[in-house]
Amino acid sequence: MRINACTVVILGLAATAIALPLSARTWVEVGSEYEEYFNEIDESGKEHLYEQLTAYVPYIRFSHSPNSNEWNIWGRYFKKEYINADLFPNEITSMTERAEMHYTQSDRFGAWRFRSGVGVRYNGYDIDRYEVEYRVYPQVDYFINPTNQLFTNGHVYLGQARGKRSMDSQAEDYVDWGYEYEFGLIHRINTTSSIKPHFYTEFDSFENNYDIDYWQFRLVYTQKVGRVTINPFVRIGLGRNIIERSHYDPERWGIELDKNYSRAGVFGNVGISGKLNLVYETYWQEEKNSYYDGGSGTVKALPYRNKFFAKLGMQYVF
Repeated sequence: MRINACTVVILGLAATAIALPLSARTWVEVGSEYEEYFNEIDESGKEHLYEQLTAYVPYIRFSHSPNSNEWNIWGRYFKKEYINADLFPNEITSMTERAEMHYTQSDRFGAWRFRSGVGVRYNGYDIDRYEVEYRVYPQVDYFINPTNQLFTNGHVYLGQARGKRSMDSQAEDYVDWGYEYEFGLIHRINTTSSIKPHFYTEFDSFENNYDIDYWQFRLVYTQKVGRVTINPFVRIGLGRNIIERSHYDPERWGIELDKNYSRAGVFGNVGISGKLNLVYETYWQEEKNSYYDGGSGTVKALPYRNKFFAKLGMQYVF
């Protein structure tokens, strides 16, 4: 069943406002992201119109938790505005909006901390297509000592989706599933800096479409200088395979496409006052691309689909 894209965030903001205790931390953030892609020409001289994906992405986020941090509720809504929409062959077929809300609860037992939760994410399109993820968050921290912490963050989801997939003549309903996890170490160098080496893995199974199997190594360094926080980071792709799972085209079943990507950048915030923060992020991403040529029965490489990303927002703490 298709839902109103704004419903999740609106209900979350309303519930937060109604239930707001006196001893709590609540913030609301508004801003915009910018994603830029670049057209490329392959060896045959054909131009690939990657620039059709370039978009401005205005967003709103919120988070609410008691000062004890025993639990947290957060949500987000964004709308994508494709500035090169005329490059799409007929109509915009990529995602145009997202709404999500999540709840987690923290329970500490000695050196262990369990952060379990639930959440929902909705991806909307201008065509007869949508995806909804119903998530469960089994997350754990283990505090080795005051300066070292092991962690696992992530979720498992069951998805409800609709759209045209392999050889569909019209939109159909589908069931998807998958998970995302990162695990590693947080080392606190001193009171103003830390380093976070960790691994990330993702698996998605989209019925009558394809699977995604992805691994990354990630490294984040955090440095605080007064009211400024700087987090340079790298994400090194260790392998991202797209495996064809068409129910109606047996020749494509199991074909693997290499679409690995890596990125490097920086994110952080600048404290303007005790309640107002400027948040920022920028990165460069390089992504391999390929396709299956049915005529020759082989996988062929395409030009890299690289991306420049920038984000700027204002966050107000109540």
